[in-house]
Amino acid sequence: MHIFEIIIPGTWLVSDDRDWAWEIEEILRCLEEQFYEANFALNMFLHAISHDKEDMSIANWEADSDRWFAIQRELESQLGSPYERQNRDDIHLQTEILFKREKWQSGRLPSEFKKKKAFIYARAFLYALDSFEKFLNVLKQQPQVPQTVSELHVKFSSIFPQLRGVRNSAQHMEDRSRGLGAGKNPKPLELKPIENGTFSAPDGAIILDYLNGTKYGNTMADGHYGEVDVSPSSMKSLTSIFQSLLDSFEWKGPKRHLPSI
Repeated sequence: MHIFEIIIPGTWLVSDDRDWAWEIEEILRCLEEQFYEANFALNMFLHAISHDKEDMSIANWEADSDRWFAIQRELESQLGSPYERQNRDDIHLQTEILFKREKWQSGRLPSEFKKKKAFIYARAFLYALDSFEKFLNVLKQQPQVPQTVSELHVKFSSIFPQLRGVRNSAQHMEDRSRGLGAGKNPKPLELKPIENGTFSAPDGAIILDYLNGTKYGNTMADGHYGEVDVSPSSMKSLTSIFQSLLDSFEWKGPKRHLPSI
């Protein structure tokens, strides 16, 4: 479990303008929530790619096979003999249905569900980062905030340069899958070459909802293929930015260590 920690330098912001302080504190709380969301999504993603693999042991395979044929024999005994071709096909289908339902009822997830878990958590991490950036952008536009806020927003964008493009494609796959860009009247994509050690596509390619190790990627609206690393390294960068952001304000009251137990 990767838990990323922050120290809030105080309890309240120092300001004679309590309305201003309340508004800034609220934005900082929203940033804090996105920070937690990213941290949680990261842990669930890492768990999904390392622990939620299909158990294909010989013992489990044999147990499944024995149960399958037991169900099939039960159905055959109900039908009687001799069997017609259509009867055999129906028995096979009903055996499959009853076997699956029994396993699902016992808690086994469909393999399609297991495969999707990592993608769901990767996108959750992506969306948390994107929301963090949006709140940071709102914060930098507020009056009387330190210049450091704008500098940290620039730093965030330099660390995650393809975040917005990858996130937008994740939200608009109905367009990207048809080779369309962004906007209300999207134009056809002008695909750019891909050469990144994993893909080699001189004429470009539409690649959507793809995991390359810990990197989640999509073809973006500008035709380039982009990735965001769903990793402790990315979360460490986010932690550094958030801590620097908190430290840039003047606080009063006891310091707070987060998250809680």
